[in-house]
Amino acid sequence: MKKTHHCYNMESGNQENIIFPWKNSVESPDILPFFTTRQGGVSQGNWAGFNLGDHVGDDPAHVARNRESLLAALAPHATELALVNQVHGSDVVIAGWDGPRPNADAVITDRPGVVAAVLTADCTPVLFADPKRRIVAAAHAGWRGAVGGILENTLELLLKNGGSMEQMQVLIGPCIGPLHYEVSTDFREHVIIATQDKIGMDCQKFFSMEKNSAKLEFDLPGYVLARLIKTGIDARQIINLEQCTYALESFFFSHRRAVHRHQDPCGRQLSGILVVPPR
Repeated sequence: MKKTHHCYNMESGNQENIIFPWKNSVESPDILPFFTTRQGGVSQGNWAGFNLGDHVGDDPAHVARNRESLLAALAPHATELALVNQVHGSDVVIAGWDGPRPNADAVITDRPGVVAAVLTADCTPVLFADPKRRIVAAAHAGWRGAVGGILENTLELLLKNGGSMEQMQVLIGPCIGPLHYEVSTDFREHVIIATQDKIGMDCQKFFSMEKNSAKLEFDLPGYVLARLIKTGIDARQIINLEQCTYALESFFFSHRRAVHRHQDPCGRQLSGILVVPPR
């Protein structure tokens, strides 16, 4: 799949705060993936802008208004957001539960209008779609989840519910880039050993010292891409938006940037994908 993305205004004015990477494209007219930015919205302070996270200390009324604006922007295609309590794990659930949100880090749905969604502020959002089967998923892949197998588990459940490797299309959304993700040598050794033990993949190449000879940097989106390819998905079926949440301050919330500036907690952007209801 060709790497293309465009921004479209959600509300009146000049701010662009939602990215539709397949807008008016030939990939699939029946599947709608998107990534929000921090621009627009009503949140204030550390959460200023279009914060969609209700677990980070923001005024609940502001979060509710922002979410209402999002659903309005997706109308008439979207009817509800299927969000889970993300715990940096590897559990996957199918949308449609009753009662409280389950603890999980990926959501699958084939219900038209239901947005499979995850919240991030540096972790990698990964969206999956089988347009022929009309089934989609959103996964939250921070380093713990990615190492623990969230991507493989999401794909496995998609396949069990009728999806196919040949039809699968994947989007890697905005996340922290390697130049801003400094880690320790202990972190590197843990990730290398755990990855080798779990899937037999050598991931040393995702650690470098490009920015500062005294600090290691971790290429999280590169690691996520490699694990996706390791599952058997063809690289041509994957789009990486290559947008760094830390570097693009005016567009994205970044937990690590907020910590560095003593401004934590911060807001969250939302990544979602839905099956478009029949016309």
